[in-house]
Amino acid sequence: MNDEKQLSFSDDPLLNKSNQVYLLIESGEFEKSVKNLDELLTINPDYPGLIEAYRTSRFWSNRQFELVNITTGKETADFLMTQWEIYNNYAFEKKLNLSQAYKSVMKYIFFKASENYRFAFQNNEDTANNFNLLLNLGNCFLRLEEYNYTIDTLEYAKTSYKSNAKLLSLLGEAYYQIGEKSKSILFFKEAFFIDPSQIELDIIFADPIVETIKIINTHKKNIYDIREWIPIYATIANFFFARKKLNKHQISTIEKDAYNLEINYQQMNSEQIENSNVLPRMLNKYIWILDYYEFQEYNFQNVSQVRDRLIKLEPNLFKEFFKNSSKRK
Repeated sequence: MNDEKQLSFSDDPLLNKSNQVYLLIESGEFEKSVKNLDELLTINPDYPGLIEAYRTSRFWSNRQFELVNITTGKETADFLMTQWEIYNNYAFEKKLNLSQAYKSVMKYIFFKASENYRFAFQNNEDTANNFNLLLNLGNCFLRLEEYNYTIDTLEYAKTSYKSNAKLLSLLGEAYYQIGEKSKSILFFKEAFFIDPSQIELDIIFADPIVETIKIINTHKKNIYDIREWIPIYATIANFFFARKKLNKHQISTIEKDAYNLEINYQQMNSEQIENSNVLPRMLNKYIWILDYYEFQEYNFQNVSQVRDRLIKLEPNLFKEFFKNSSKRK
């Protein structure tokens, strides 16, 4: 200690003991961590992090009996994932989500779940549902920040399931975190095109998505589902700069989808439109059509028609966007 007798970490009698508790949580020794925390809380009930650690340890210790009595493999992994969702809601309610205990238990739960999903897959358990096993395994790896394992797992799954929005969004996040940003954007763009409602935003931390959400929250209020508007605003902000090459069959399908959405849109009143995903999904279809005729198979008439329709549907967004359209090329 210095001359002013300032407290250093070595002078904190509870620091090492609280750190030991976090290690117990991270290794899944919840009953032991509860016992240790009982002692620490008796010494100092206001010590930072102890209440959060106690609530976390107690939550999972209450599930320990069931956990050790279910079958190794998919059953255990699914139980852990289901209970994690319950804990996660509880953690946000009790403000545990920023605590060290939350981070410690997350490592244990997703590592344990990934082990069991791998066991299930390697032992051909529930072979009719291998895709979900691989998807859940990739989800676990992503939460553990094991991005290369995430990519290996989900690229393998994608060989059989190419058009799953959740899978593509997880790949987008993993590729972004290893620095392959163009590939990441393509995966995100396609995922939000297929079905935004399948995408779990709580595990997406890629800057383009995070920044787009901030923009939407600033400029658009009371929307049906923020995920539906992400591809629109990401395009406006030039975050979705990468483009997928389409064949004639694909663009024809998109045009038919846009036409069907137009029919639904024309039959709805303003309140129905506001409480549905019809408008943002139609806008996104038109954006893909515009990209095709502007950058892949140039057609002046089609470009003009699509631009006019976008401006009519959302003038505040697209008027300024098309003024600066030269920057997109």
